[in-house]
Amino acid sequence: MENKFINAIVYLDLDDEKDAGPLFWFPSELRKPVLRRIELKSKLLLSGDQGFIPESLLIIPFPALKKKGLIKYIERNEPDHKYLVKRTAIVFLFDEADDFLFYRYMSFIDSYFTDTTKKILELEAEGADYGKIFQEMVILRGKILEVIEDLRDKSEYVPKPGKRKEKEEGFDESELKKFKVVVLGDPGVGKTTTILRFTDNVFMRAYVPTMGLNITQKRFKENHSAIELVLWDIGGQIKFRTIANQFYEGASAMVIIFDLTSPTTFINVSKWYNDIKDHFGAEFNLIGYLFGNKTDLAQDRQVSRVDAERLATALDLRYLETSALTGDQIEQSFHAIAEALINAFYKDIF
Repeated sequence: MENKFINAIVYLDLDDEKDAGPLFWFPSELRKPVLRRIELKSKLLLSGDQGFIPESLLIIPFPALKKKGLIKYIERNEPDHKYLVKRTAIVFLFDEADDFLFYRYMSFIDSYFTDTTKKILELEAEGADYGKIFQEMVILRGKILEVIEDLRDKSEYVPKPGKRKEKEEGFDESELKKFKVVVLGDPGVGKTTTILRFTDNVFMRAYVPTMGLNITQKRFKENHSAIELVLWDIGGQIKFRTIANQFYEGASAMVIIFDLTSPTTFINVSKWYNDIKDHFGAEFNLIGYLFGNKTDLAQDRQVSRVDAERLATALDLRYLETSALTGDQIEQSFHAIAEALINAFYKDIF
């Protein structure tokens, strides 16, 4: 199979109770176990969400396949049943090593998916056969490949050699300790760039609003323990807060990020903290960290370390200052989180 960033396309019927499999996939030689994993993971994301379906493009991991996927969910009313809703999904599979490209160009990619979704709905309304709908997905793949290659060629943005891929040989799955970490904060504070700096050692120079949810994983050794941090990057848009609670469940730690040059983002730290605390109620016992980001903009700084540390103490959070641009304290901060999680893990056991 030719690898040009996008390995495969799969079109799923999410409401098929008979589990008949995907409606369409490309290339045709995709094996059934691969298709099944994609189908199950895509459906699992919507389970227990009380009918919620993300409007924006998402990036999710498929660890068993060592791939990640772009997923666009499509929802529409059945023409003959006003109150029945039909849900499908377009999944583009790509190599984990290329995920920084998709994160960086998400705003461009999302617009193409949105246009294709509209076209698919129009074709359905016209009664077009599935062949025409599938052709739109192949066209979409070509457009995305073109825009990624074009933007990449014009960009100086590359991962640091030798740092992109962690060697995962020797990680015993039975011994691997996995922890979910939710990353919160206002739009533009640097949530996604901070995560990418840790997981990929790259910096995303163009701010791309996280309209939905990105999930990123990193495996490493901490205190002789094999650990996997699963970082959930939750959108900061106000409209997204109404559904953010659905993504808090199962978290072991939280990171709230604010911009050292923006007092407003600092003021809103308490709002994010209270939001997640209210969700867990009496069971709230998450390990918590507060990151003051953009230390590289020292001349524009408007939030003092003293004020930030006072707030962190009041909220029982550990305070750290970082720069996603330079990478300052990023690696150390996430390793500190990992160490705290490991210590808490063994404390609960013993």
